[in-house]
Amino acid sequence: LATIGNDGVSFRSHLDGSLHYITPEKSIQIQQNLGADIIFAFDECTSPAETERYQEEALSRTHAWAKRSLDEHKKLEGEKFTSPQSSPERRGGNSAPSHFQEKAGDEVRPPQALFGIVQGGRSEKLRKQSAEVIGSMDFDGFGIGGSFAKEDMSTAVKWVNEVLPEEKPRHLLGIGEPEDLFMGVENGVDLFDCVAPTRIARNGTLYTRNGKINMMNAQYVKDFTPVEDGCECYTCTNYTRAYVSHLYRSKEMLAGTLGSIHNVYFINKLVMDMRNAILDDTFFKFKEEFLKDYLK
Repeated sequence: LATIGNDGVSFRSHLDGSLHYITPEKSIQIQQNLGADIIFAFDECTSPAETERYQEEALSRTHAWAKRSLDEHKKLEGEKFTSPQSSPERRGGNSAPSHFQEKAGDEVRPPQALFGIVQGGRSEKLRKQSAEVIGSMDFDGFGIGGSFAKEDMSTAVKWVNEVLPEEKPRHLLGIGEPEDLFMGVENGVDLFDCVAPTRIARNGTLYTRNGKINMMNAQYVKDFTPVEDGCECYTCTNYTRAYVSHLYRSKEMLAGTLGSIHNVYFINKLVMDMRNAILDDTFFKFKEEFLKDYLK
């Protein structure tokens, strides 16, 4: 389905079979057009099953692509500030700060942060090598990428955190289950992204402080309490478990929407509680109490 070369990647669309070719430069251009606040350098995420030789080859590619991504990002950011659209005359005398650029009409676009990605598979040597190379580049922050088993994740994060610059944020890519968030925060990770909250919601699984619940289970058919007592999300303040269960059983599209609203709220609230616990110097106590109920 995909062919990887040193210059870029070619692949066929799973939708219509059309052929596409993506380079680091093209990747950055696409991400800039999407308007994301944080974008990522082009990289190769290898399978843990790959040989060490291939891991080394892929890592070399990732480092070369990181430099090309950074160069393209700086070029495009520079064009924002020198564009005729960003001149005071074009803005009608608007005195907006120079780091904002007019995109269309009165709309302004702030600068985007570019994160480099640390790879290296399960190899401590390659992970630390990648952290040194990526950490030496002028990125705004750093992503920690790769495919991890649960038991490997904490170790790999510790390896790279020993090397990456302390003053810049770290982003653990594709990680978002509650127990994994605690692990990441405990090891110095600042940012996370994950499809799990919405993916499991589409299948009827919702987060609660007492663990995950499956809304398809018969016990919720006549349960007229919120998904979680005390939760202030839109779903919990307006609907009961019985109604949400009915939606899932009827295969209504609204089921996945309400479930996703709850799960995303739950994760955001959990991270906010973690921040407050850190400020109160009670993080480890909070972690112990939360996981005792969540994993029971």
